[in-house]
Amino acid sequence: MRTPASSSCPGVRRPFFYTIARGGSMLNSERSFRRGAHRFVHAVMAISTLLTSAFWCIGAFAQSYPTRPIKLVVPFPAGGPADVLGRLITQKLSESFGSPVIVDNRSGANGIIGTDLVAKAAPDGYMMLINTGSTTINAHVYSKLPYDLMRDLAPVTMVAAPSGLVLVSHPSLGVSSVKDLIALAKQKPGQISFSSSGNGSALQLAGELFSAIAGVKLVHVPYKGAGPAFNDLLSGQVQLMFPATVSVMPYVNSGRLRVLAQTGATREPGLPNVPTLMEEGFGDFNITGWFGIWVPARTPGVIVRRLHAEIARALKLSDVRERFDALGVSPSGVSPEEFGKFVHEDYERIGKYVKQADIRLD
Repeated sequence: MRTPASSSCPGVRRPFFYTIARGGSMLNSERSFRRGAHRFVHAVMAISTLLTSAFWCIGAFAQSYPTRPIKLVVPFPAGGPADVLGRLITQKLSESFGSPVIVDNRSGANGIIGTDLVAKAAPDGYMMLINTGSTTINAHVYSKLPYDLMRDLAPVTMVAAPSGLVLVSHPSLGVSSVKDLIALAKQKPGQISFSSSGNGSALQLAGELFSAIAGVKLVHVPYKGAGPAFNDLLSGQVQLMFPATVSVMPYVNSGRLRVLAQTGATREPGLPNVPTLMEEGFGDFNITGWFGIWVPARTPGVIVRRLHAEIARALKLSDVRERFDALGVSPSGVSPEEFGKFVHEDYERIGKYVKQADIRLD
């Protein structure tokens, strides 16, 4: 223990007995130390009690949740893939929670209206969002979104794992390979069209990126949904499209369409003989379709984990997996952390593609 310095000899410490002789200030310091120690112990005990109570309240809140209906916002019209998957999930969540979980279709502006609704909702676990890969595309093609994907939404889980799109052509175009298509497109610049489900969709991005890398000029024809776009492809009104694999295979097998390539990083199991665009020399070309669920940012972690656990459990049920197989998608159910990592990586990759394809929608 340090002794006080002498005023006559700066830097020289007085001996211990000198302090006692001066009125016992050292003993007073000892008593002060003990009082401080007691106060510290009481403070620690009080904080510990508060933390225990807080954790107990959070746990009780998670166990009682939900106490009223939950909404799952689908930012697209009824009947589409996101709507079908959303209704399947809400049915199972309603059963497991014993409380209604309902679908709320808020379509418009390529999913922006419904997404913004959830981004600005109260972070209490009573509003969720199911969205597609267009989520990360919108973040790049629109410069003034009313929300920030990374800041305003918290990832819960991926519902359907990424699956590649396919490049298909109408037989009247007379091509049977990517090489044939590029050669023909260079002979007829601006005369070959491709359809998509709308501006800013993954289908548009795939077509525009293909054009940019191949050095050709294809005409983009946007539709209000994949259904009308696909119907005009079948009738020959447009010549090309980049739809999901499951929607085209019956028509490919019957000869009404020709499949030229896949847009994923690897070949789909159902198309082992169809090359990817990467294999065709397109370099980094990995555009996939996927579905995920978010909640508003700052939703309590205990609620996010509860939602993830219930959704992941539902995705393992045999009847759910059968429905997914029929739709041509694979159930996922990864953790919030894994889904967040995927979204970040997809965001970065899509940003490069959008810049390369030079797509701006405002």
